[in-house]
This record gives sequence, structure tokens and C-alpha cells, in this order.
Amino acid sequence: MSLAQLLQWNLSLFILILSRWAGMIMLAPVFGARGVPGLVRLGLAASITLILYPLIHAANPSIPNELFPYVAVVIKEVLVGLVIGFLIYLLTAILQGAGQLIDFQMGFTMGAAIDPVYGVQSPMMGNFQMILATMLLLSTNSHHYLIAAMVKSYAYIPINPTNLPSNYLFYAQIIGQVFSLAVQLGMPIFGALLVSDVGVGLLSRTVPQLNIFSVIFPVKIVFGLLILFLSLPFFGEAVANLFNINMSWVLKLYQGWKQ
Repeated sequence: MSLAQLLQWNLSLFILILSRWAGMIMLAPVFGARGVPGLVRLGLAASITLILYPLIHAANPSIPNELFPYVAVVIKEVLVGLVIGFLIYLLTAILQGAGQLIDFQMGFTMGAAIDPVYGVQSPMMGNFQMILATMLLLSTNSHHYLIAAMVKSYAYIPINPTNLPSNYLFYAQIIGQVFSLAVQLGMPIFGALLVSDVGVGLLSRTVPQLNIFSVIFPVKIVFGLLILFLSLPFFGEAVANLFNINMSWVLKLYQGWKQ
């Protein structure tokens, strides 16, 4: 192999590794937040690629020499990164979904604001839970596990133009679990507020002259914030369980990928 061919092969391998990491960082929480500049995300992907390059190079992966097959492998690598990043992002979706349920019951739905991180309308309780969960995950170095899980992807999904996902039912099951986990996370506060609605309804039947609309909204907000405050000691354990479930999804994705 000539020097030019050696340089071409190494550059091609670097681009393939970078493509997978860029796809993951584009969607993953914290790394892919809208407030993080694109150059910073690209620099992070390139830095990780430089660190991993000797490990991937030692495996001597097969890289197509022709242009179109090589482009197909690049697209496949970006797709792998996007799928992994999307699965990790679902942790955010669970927290936002639970916050949406709580906001709906507390009457905060009309007060939802634009989330500057992702540029979409986001519930206030969802933002609060997401910020708190992010602080917990970063303080416990859980983002290191995300990077380690991504590195492990090369053991299951090597740089190879022939490996494709095989279990498409897995993705439908994951979406169903996301809704289920969001309801479970928000149900303690949602259920308590539902009970308060029943209590206020009985009060309105007992005291018909009471202006129920001037009472129910302040009562629900105060009661909801009280329940939220009382549930904070258990929030860390809930986030840890969600993170473990999220990592199990990533592992199942690897195991179900046809090689």
C-alpha cells in the first residue's frame, strides 16, 4: 500500500467514526441542546473520534474503495448515531411527558413557554424536571456512561456496509414504553390533583353559593406544588431507574442489529 493510499484509508476511517458520533451528539440530551453551538458539538465529536481512532484502527475494518459504496457506509454510520441519540433523547421525552400531565392538571398548560434549549413549546413542570434530572445526571457523571455505551456500539455494530437493523418491532415497543413511563412518573402528582378536584366538587355541592372557579385554581396550584415538594426526595431514584431503562434500550438495540 502506497503512502497516498494509506493516507486515504486513514482519512476515510476517521470520517466514518466522526459520522457516527456526530449523529449521536446531534440528538442526545445535554450534548445536542440547541444552546450548544454547532462548532462545539462538532469539536466534541472530532475530539472523541481522535481518542477512539487507534482502537477502531486496530480492528482493521473493511472500507469500500469506490465512492458510492463509501457514501452508503457514511450514511449508515450517521443513521446509527442518530438512532442511538434518539433512544437516549427518549429520556427527555419521558420527563417532558410527565411534566405535561402535571401542567394539565395544575392549570399551567396555558402558561407553557418556548424552551430555548430545543426551540419548542415546553411545559413548566417538564422544564423543571428536566433541569433537575440533568443536574443529577451530570453530578453523578452519568454522561460518561452515555459515551461508554456509544463506544460499545462498535462491538455490536462494526463499520461494515452490510449490517442493517432487523427488529423493527422493537422501536414500536419503545414508543409505547415511553408513554407508559411518562404516565407512571407523573401519576403521583396527577392522581393527587385529581383527588383534590373531587374534594372541591363535593365542597361546591355542600356550599352552592361558593364561587368554585375562584377557589379551584389557587387550591390546585398550591396543592400540586406541595405534592411536588414532598416527592423531590424520591425523584433522584426515579431518574436513576429511568436512566437504567434507557441504557437497557440501547443495549437491546445493539443486540437486535443484524451483523
